[in-house]
Amino acid sequence: MEPPVVPSTTPAAPPTSEPPAITAPSWPTTVEAVRSGVARISVTTCDGGSLGTGFLIDDDLIVTAAHVVEDATAINVAVGDEVTSAQVLGINAPADLALLTTTRDLEGYVFSFVEADPALGEEVAALGYPLRADLTFTAGAVSRLNVEIPTAFGTATDMIQTDAAVNPGNSGGPLITIEGDVAGVVSAKRAWVIGTRTEEDYSAEGTAYAVSGPRASQASAEWQERAVPVAAAQCGADPAAPGTDILIDVRSSHDQATNVAQSLLIHGQAINRSAYETAFAVFTPQLQQTFGTLEEWKSGLSTTLWRSLTVKQISGEGDVLLADVDLRTVQSEADGFEGQECSEWTNRYQLEWDGTAWRIGGVTLPAGPPTEC
Repeated sequence: MEPPVVPSTTPAAPPTSEPPAITAPSWPTTVEAVRSGVARISVTTCDGGSLGTGFLIDDDLIVTAAHVVEDATAINVAVGDEVTSAQVLGINAPADLALLTTTRDLEGYVFSFVEADPALGEEVAALGYPLRADLTFTAGAVSRLNVEIPTAFGTATDMIQTDAAVNPGNSGGPLITIEGDVAGVVSAKRAWVIGTRTEEDYSAEGTAYAVSGPRASQASAEWQERAVPVAAAQCGADPAAPGTDILIDVRSSHDQATNVAQSLLIHGQAINRSAYETAFAVFTPQLQQTFGTLEEWKSGLSTTLWRSLTVKQISGEGDVLLADVDLRTVQSEADGFEGQECSEWTNRYQLEWDGTAWRIGGVTLPAGPPTEC
């Protein structure tokens, strides 16, 4: 048996509308045609968060890898300039597949799966958001077919091996043919040959795995026909209140608007799900110190829910940005400003890039205290 692989952390019924045909395919023309359907996925868990990739198979359905959304208490996805919440519609951990449904329709390229596995040696490419980067394209070829690999959930079958480079964040993204069809769903990469990570180990390059496209197509079709949405993980002592997703509207045209919105959304979703450690981690260490301990900061937040978030304008460049945001919260009278049970906030967040994510470095109220809704 081969050693365990390391996760790289991201059918289907025919789409409702036929995607545009790709004529005279080449990698540049194919990527340009399909890139609008690749989703960046941000996941909030009770003790942290992660990023992965997915892709549209309908205007409200996204395929990704199971390990990207496992134990999620909240999920948000970005497709182009649109950001919205999502829920797990179906998941199969041993097969490393999941299907998400979004809270509203999205505009973007709708992918189709290949009907049969690609041939050994056929050119393929991975599209995704590795290492918190922008959309990345890496080309390679099919190295092996019908591969079985050991995972934490058992033995995964129907895997395609490729030498296309993948990294954490690529998981759940499409492994496409030059025609733009999905040959596989990126799952994992093999990082070590022996696997014990001792001085006797040596790294394995050019060895990545994707779930077979036909296998992913079958699973997605099954989930659509017999959907039983998966309940989000619970973090607090009490179950999360129904309707705790946040309505998000991104109006800024700044190049980092979507990324900033996802950081703020992770923060708010964590508050809504009582994942206060995750919400606190979105602050910079310097801002955390001004709040004192986690326990001191979360005092009085137990009844607070973020309801809507509008990112109006983002200014600045480089590693420090300012985001002007309208925020609506609801809370108990005891926890609300001057007894407000519904508050409208006009916040200016200072966002600081720490090399891996945008973190909240400060918050001011340029319009003054919140007003009653």
